[in-house]
Amino acid sequence: MTRDRSEACDTTTDIAIVGGGICGLTTAIALEQRGWEPSVYEAATEYRPIGAGLLLQTNALLVLERLGLADRVRAAGTPLGNSAIRSPDGRVLKRFDLDRIERTEFGYGFVAIHRADLQQILLDELDATVQTGMECERVIGTDSPTAKFSDGTRISPDVLVGADGIHSAVRDAVVSDVDLQSVDGVCYRSVVSVELPDRHRDHGLEVWGDGSYTGGAPLDDDRFYWFATVSDSTAAGLNGSQEVAAALRERFAAFPEPIPVVLDALDPDDIFATGLEDVPALDRWSRGSVVLAGDAAHGMLPFAGQGAAQSIEDALALADAIDRHPEPAAAFASYEAERRQRADGIRAEAHRLGRLGTVQSPFAARLRNLAIGLVPASLFRRFRRQRAARTSLPDRTLADGGPDA
Repeated sequence: MTRDRSEACDTTTDIAIVGGGICGLTTAIALEQRGWEPSVYEAATEYRPIGAGLLLQTNALLVLERLGLADRVRAAGTPLGNSAIRSPDGRVLKRFDLDRIERTEFGYGFVAIHRADLQQILLDELDATVQTGMECERVIGTDSPTAKFSDGTRISPDVLVGADGIHSAVRDAVVSDVDLQSVDGVCYRSVVSVELPDRHRDHGLEVWGDGSYTGGAPLDDDRFYWFATVSDSTAAGLNGSQEVAAALRERFAAFPEPIPVVLDALDPDDIFATGLEDVPALDRWSRGSVVLAGDAAHGMLPFAGQGAAQSIEDALALADAIDRHPEPAAAFASYEAERRQRADGIRAEAHRLGRLGTVQSPFAARLRNLAIGLVPASLFRRFRRQRAARTSLPDRTLADGGPDA
């Protein structure tokens, strides 16, 4: 439902969002709830129920609550009661009681959800029709930008939002020649149909091995989101999904449950493989009337579990800034001031965790695991509390009082 426009909203402003993933859809919803009518362009030819899982931490749920979506997300996913980091022999290195801080103090803990389920919730909430099959090839100009798509279509909006992912084409118009950073490793992901024992049905898990990192969380009673990393050299020696699945089952056979049970049920054709890359800190997130959000601005390694959450935070902050400032330059300056330091800090944290999680030396891995076990639980709790408390939630509400008005 389109809300009444605030005084700052210019009815003639044309806002185009390139990228119809989680960031682009959430940005469009936040704009619609402030009375704007954005257009969304997605490269995929259709939305299909494929992909892997997501772990939405407290900060993401707090933003989704502001948009009136948190309860639907919780219902579609699995709220986690606790999570743990274990060594390959099953020893608990650190345990996290998610009810103790997140749900008690902030009202929301962590929710594991299939990416496609979250995407569908966002699509159902959005009034605008997403134009699919629209792959952006490049953006010409920034003060009066023109986006050129692979089918020859050109658009020239007043404001162009680049939410087109880590390999963003829009980003080149803002900051040219950005080389992605990488760590040694390939990440495998899958959603596995498997019936888990009761004790694993609301628990997240990470296992830190030497040169391998694996874990996951239940998405519902019979689906588990699983992930694992192996070194580039190990992955290079594997050909075809059957060989990949067999090698992973062998590598993780002695790891703690439910990893072996999950891998036994793994369908090789459902495995997704991606390199471990992130976006270096950019000098700027905007230029003229073009602005970046989500992975286009700060694509990060998956080790902090914050990629989707930071994109969702961007969406609310950007929509709020556009609504408050009639000029794009002022809106984008406000948005960057609110978001860039936090997102870049978490991206850097994820990069450090990625290097720790993928160390190849068995001796270094043992030292790392020993160090994790010695870190006081109170320090982890303080860090989690600070992350949730610093969520970018603008104090301003919608013109008529909030998303449910």
